[in-house]
Amino acid sequence: MTERNSLSGFKKDENGVVWIWNYVGNAKIKIGYKVKKLLHHEQSKYQQISVVDSDGFGRILVLDGTPQISTFDGFIYNEMICHVPIVTHENPKRVAMIGGGDCGNAREAMKYKGLEQIDVIEIDEKVTEICHKWLTPSAVYEKDKRFKIIHKDGFEWIKENKNQYDVLIIDRPDPVGPGKKLFEPDFYEFVYDCLTDDGVVAFQSGSPYYNTSTLRRTFQNLREKFPIVRTYLVSIPLFPCGIWSFTLASKKWDPLQADLSKLEFQSTEYITPEVFKAAFALPTYIQEILDD
Repeated sequence: MTERNSLSGFKKDENGVVWIWNYVGNAKIKIGYKVKKLLHHEQSKYQQISVVDSDGFGRILVLDGTPQISTFDGFIYNEMICHVPIVTHENPKRVAMIGGGDCGNAREAMKYKGLEQIDVIEIDEKVTEICHKWLTPSAVYEKDKRFKIIHKDGFEWIKENKNQYDVLIIDRPDPVGPGKKLFEPDFYEFVYDCLTDDGVVAFQSGSPYYNTSTLRRTFQNLREKFPIVRTYLVSIPLFPCGIWSFTLASKKWDPLQADLSKLEFQSTEYITPEVFKAAFALPTYIQEILDD
């Protein structure tokens, strides 16, 4: 495999070893992921999609040259973006997820028997197709009648759904390309309207180390709409600098008062009741970002 325009982010070193290089401008760092084998690559309508096999992270989904999730540590992201808002709500019935075409967070939601509807809204049908082949087998979902995937622009979809969902999970990409609309102020208004009167939403809100503006704007936009807004943290080895943030907003329920006896952690690999509570303890430098 040689470096070429059709494989963004991939480079071969002087020893013939292929790497994915991810440059993070805000952090002034460049992270390399050693590739054992390219399993899949194609250009969809929206982006370049690759799946690689690696020593350090197993299979990795790569979009436009940037690693997104891996089979070795993907459970961390999926568990923390999913379980926290579901458990925060007292009695959720309907859950929708914008993004997350690999459906890993839907798999976590299925652990909650009280849920009656689990919808995944993914703009790129090819992401779902490829992830079902290489990352999360479709057999995981085929037997669960609550699950439905909707291939549509999340921004357009949410405008059409008002007062429909108890829990929303916004697994949005970086604020570039089609995903940029999911960071605009209007989107937060549509999220609020999509939720029921006591609804809860969790946003992927970036690295608190090098995506400080993303985290700050997410928190501030949510504070303008919701009475309860809390950021929580997680450590994800795949991501540059390791630390990542999610921000939860709620019309009624406070995650700090959640009934953790409802947490379905018997088969999880990261989240426990103790981790749930500890995730909301913020270091001073992150609290200062939110207070700015």
